[in-house]
Parts: sequence; C-alpha cells; structure tokens
Amino acid sequence: MRTCNICNQTKPLSEFYQTIRNGEPYGYHGKCKSCYVKKQQEKYDPIKKRDENLKRVYGIGIQEYNTLLEQQNHRCAICESIDPKGRKSGRGGGVDVFYVDHDHKTGKVRGLLCNICNRTMGYIGENSGVLEEMIKYLQKHQ
Repeated sequence: MRTCNICNQTKPLSEFYQTIRNGEPYGYHGKCKSCYVKKQQEKYDPIKKRDENLKRVYGIGIQEYNTLLEQQNHRCAICESIDPKGRKSGRGGGVDVFYVDHDHKTGKVRGLLCNICNRTMGYIGENSGVLEEMIKYLQKHQ
C-alpha cells in the first residue's frame, strides 16, 4: 500500500507506476496512476506538441508550417484542394492538417499535400516516369 502525494488516498501498489533505475525496477512514483495521468493532461499543449513533432520529424516548426500554408493559399500544393482529406492533428481528433511533403533522400521540405496526393506520391515511389505513364494512360482512355 502507498499514499498518493496528490489525492492523499492510500491505494495498492498496483495503482502506482513503477520507477526504473539502470533498467531495473527501483520503486514507485509518488502519484497514483489516475493523478499522474490527470497532471499529464493538464499540462498537455497540442500546439506545442505539434511544433515539437514538426521540428523532430521535418526540421521545421509550426511557424514555418504556417508560412508554407499561407504561401499555398491554404491549399494542397498539387491538387489545390482546401480539404486535407482526413489527416487530424492532436489528441481526440484535433484539426485537419496537410501532410508535410519532403524528399526522403535529402529531408528537404517541398510543400504541404492533402492525404490523397501524399499517398499517391508514396504509392508511385516518387517516380516521375510512373506518373508520366499514368498521364499517357489517362489521355489514351479519355
């Protein structure tokens, strides 16, 4: 049994997260699991988290993302749709966001794409030859 430092309730040890030191179980947190989760949720900032993720994955922050979005008139860089078509940012669904398109070899950001254009680029392996053949095929069958 242990008493939570936050709610002051005495609970079984299974209600506390275990601490790890040097890869081995060491003891238990001072907050019970429910108080720990509540504290984490209170300090969660979806904009800050999005900024951190953009920097970690693409090397741009939320400011650079928003600048790209402005330059593209809040549209997909390929099809010019204003609908990101299904991508959500943040916990609990969040808001629709465009994908950050980047060169997988260099990491350089190219623009913002809707879900469909981003997936299509991935499906064709970013191969312009395949894309040209797709265009010829469509023109042939119009």
